[in-house]
Amino acid sequence: CASRLGRRPAWVVASLGFIDRSFGRGFCVVAMSPVIMYFFATGARQRRASIAYLRRVWRFSGRHGRPGLWASLKHFFAFGESLVDRFGAWIGHVDRANVDAIDGEDFHAMREDRRGTLILSAHVGDTEIVRAIASRYQKRPISIVIHSPHAAGYNRLIRRFAPQSQISLIEAAEFDVSAAMRVSAAIERGEWVVMMGDRMPVRADGRSITVDFLGAPARFPQGPFVMAAALRCPVYTLFCVRGKGRYRAEVAKLSDGVSAPKSQRQAALSALVESYARALERLLQGAPYQWFNFYDYWADLGDGGARGRDRIN
Repeated sequence: CASRLGRRPAWVVASLGFIDRSFGRGFCVVAMSPVIMYFFATGARQRRASIAYLRRVWRFSGRHGRPGLWASLKHFFAFGESLVDRFGAWIGHVDRANVDAIDGEDFHAMREDRRGTLILSAHVGDTEIVRAIASRYQKRPISIVIHSPHAAGYNRLIRRFAPQSQISLIEAAEFDVSAAMRVSAAIERGEWVVMMGDRMPVRADGRSITVDFLGAPARFPQGPFVMAAALRCPVYTLFCVRGKGRYRAEVAKLSDGVSAPKSQRQAALSALVESYARALERLLQGAPYQWFNFYDYWADLGDGGARGRDRIN
């Protein structure tokens, strides 16, 4: 993750797990407040990116007003709460009864299909909740591809706090041939493999596909969508956001898993990214504070003058 907020060593997650298990979610959120305030006060670049993103969502959605520092602070705190909810889900503190739409038609179809499934998610809301619940109730192994050097530490913590969990993490600092082989092997074993489709990998020269997103061209990582087009397995999108003390899951089929001929591969990739971007746009219009992006997503492509309008005063 490009932002300091995204660099979470395993001991931070372990501390959250201990506080959540011992004192509950509310106390855990309060305990995190000074940390969130510190990052908000010292992270000028992250604040600017947060405000610019929120202003873009406001314009795209036709909302009134112009988000500023207060809206950005809410954005930072929403991220902090998501960390608490994330580990709470892994250790069993969130039940499926707390999640609306988890038993919807598309989720039911994904759950009943015994083939391996590729799930494209995003750095949004509380998606780990749906993954953790699915793991506990369906006993379906779930592998999550993360761009972090801490995957081994996180796996140890999951085994420590929730030994019954079927979730494991696959480290992929960049989506190379090795990572693709591990994803393919997990699919062959009948697992659910979750990949984030909204964040470029660590390397600056990572391959990307550009589509319009929230009113301007944006780069999306090519790797997850190459896998989606190449693997002969169903592909779904999965998002989960929190609101009024409950969680809302959104699961939708993106592809039936039919590989496109080589001559049509680029068109198929572009269509997949377009469908993914439109699904993410719809979600963010209703839950703008729950996309945890704290860097300038549109910086290197231009956006028809919107950057000038988004200058933070």
